[in-house]
This record gives sequence, structure tokens and C-alpha cells, in this order.
Amino acid sequence: MCIWHNRGLLARVFFPLPQGQIAVTLRDAQACFNLNALAQPTTASRPLAVQQLIALISRLDVPAYRAELIAESLWEFIDEDRSVQTRLGREDSEYLARSVPFYAANQPLADISEMRVVQGMDAGLYQKLKPLVCALPMARQQININTLDVTQSVILEALFDPWLSPVQARALLQQRPAKGWEDVDQFLAQPLLADVDERTKKQLKTVLSVDSNYFWLRSDITVNEIELTMNSLIVRMGPQHFSVLWHQTGESE
Repeated sequence: MCIWHNRGLLARVFFPLPQGQIAVTLRDAQACFNLNALAQPTTASRPLAVQQLIALISRLDVPAYRAELIAESLWEFIDEDRSVQTRLGREDSEYLARSVPFYAANQPLADISEMRVVQGMDAGLYQKLKPLVCALPMARQQININTLDVTQSVILEALFDPWLSPVQARALLQQRPAKGWEDVDQFLAQPLLADVDERTKKQLKTVLSVDSNYFWLRSDITVNEIELTMNSLIVRMGPQHFSVLWHQTGESE
């Protein structure tokens, strides 16, 4: 296992070109809440990921009802079936009635921008969520606690709901070892988490991680005063094996 932490990720690196330069930045793509962890069959009870998303949205000054509406609607938007099986979720009937009708995706998100059409979402909340969430090509939640930024401490609040205060969540990340936590058990043994019940800790062992397999590569290319930005999602297939999953030209939404 390779431990990834903020100091282990590359800063901006410049490569000269005959008529310009390329500036490359690599950052961890698992320092976020993966929305595609909601891509699970609808069950009688809410999956853990849905509960955590409700807690996350609620901490962004969103009323509880609206937070539930958005989280359940996103779950319905992503799941494979086309029937509404949650209390507040919305499916095709909601989206087909809009001025520009469309069907729910009923598959994992390709990009977080798809979240903007979900019932209950608006531009203001989307901008608040944007630095906190991602849409990785896996139906699991694997958040790297070694690369979370202090500005993302609300993610920890939501994961540990209701055990962690905003001050405690920030303090956890501020007190992180310089080389990161060695494993999730070391993180969960922190004094600030002493009051968290064992059931919650056991659940989070499957959600938290100290290493990553997905990374964002941003390339800013300048040639003869012409500028181009390219974003790439890279997956680590093995110790020395990386593969590019996709490229996107221009700034992301």
C-alpha cells in the first residue's frame, strides 16, 4: 500500500516548449465525496451513502426536508430502475414535465455537473457542493483522509454525523501528521474521535482510505500566446501502471 498525502502530490511543474510552455498539476481525485457511491439498488432502508449525503447537504445551510429531497432524488436519478421507491425521490415523471423534458440517467454520473438537474438543486447550492463532491467511475466510497483539505472538513462532519462538530473536524485535519496517517485505524484512534460509537467507526472503515487510485491531471498549455487547458482523469492500475480514463478540454463546469 502506498500512503498518499498532500505533500506527496506534485505541485505545479513547468515544461518548456519552443514557443511556450506546459504547466502540469496533479491532485488526488479521492479527496471528495463520491456521488456514484449512491449507485446501489433501491432498498427498504437508505444506504449509508445516502444518509451521509443528506448530512453533508444539511451542513451547507440547507433545511432537512430539502437535503432529503435532493439526496433521495439523486439516488433515484442514478439507480438502474425507473420507479420511485423513496419517500421524496423523483424519477422520469418529474423531469419529463419540465420545459425541456428528459429522462433520468439511471446510471452512474459521468460528471458532477449532471447533479444540477436533480430535483431541489439550484446554482447556489451546486457551487457550494462542487469542491466537496466528485463522480468517480466506481460505486464505492473511498475518501482519502490524507489528502482532504481543511476547507473540506465539512465532509468529515457529515461522515461522523452526529459525533463531530465543525471545530473538531477542522482540528482533525489541522493535526494530521506531516506524512499522513499510516492507516484508517490510526486515524480513528485520534483523541478527537474518542466519543464516536464503535458502530460508526466500523462503518467508516469501509469508506475511508489513506491511499488513492484516481487522480486529476490538469495541463495548461501556452503556445504563441494561445492558451489551452486540458483535464484528465487517471487511474492507478498497479504500482507502476497508470491509465488515462478520459480527457476534457477547457475548464470544467
